[in-house]
Amino acid sequence: MRESLGMSASALARKLGVMPHSIAKLEKAEADEKITLASLRKLASALDCELQYALVPRKSLEEILEDRAITIARERLRPISHSMSLENQSVDQSASEKQLQLLAKEILDGPRRNLW
Repeated sequence: MRESLGMSASALARKLGVMPHSIAKLEKAEADEKITLASLRKLASALDCELQYALVPRKSLEEILEDRAITIARERLRPISHSMSLENQSVDQSASEKQLQLLAKEILDGPRRNLW
């Protein structure tokens, strides 16, 4: 941002009340992903910017929860399915999938903390 504004490191240092070498340290910390939020807030303010910090899910929260419930349901059903196949009592794929979906729904309907 500083460079886009055409601002020198010395000018930014004056606005922040620090030595110019501190700006180089801050910019290196940012590049190395080691800068603190507090430092970013100060820099944003000095550059007349707003700091926006957010975690943005890659999928909808609903999809994340559904995927997690399916994973847990599979883990719970795996020993049962294995045992049944050993006893030559395995169920067909359609019935297994229906059972998986029902258990996943039951898990989703329960307390969210049980998902993790």
